[in-house]
Amino acid sequence: MTVKELSLKLSTFPPDANIVVPGYEGGFADVTGAREIRLQKDANKEWYYGRHEEADTRDQQAVKAVVIVGEERED
Repeated sequence: MTVKELSLKLSTFPPDANIVVPGYEGGFADVTGAREIRLQKDANKEWYYGRHEEADTRDQQAVKAVVIVGEERED
């Protein structure tokens, strides 16, 4: 999904709706921000990892991506 596609999708929801991400072992966590990263696509083959991995900034094969960051609880 691209930023444009996400923006279009989000524009169909009420503007005052909360945005959340799945929590670590259940429930939901608040979104606290977003940041741009370089992404190595299809880097992980194991089912229990996300398909992609953050790439070294010098990696010429890496693509631009935006990661949405969720709240990390410490309590």
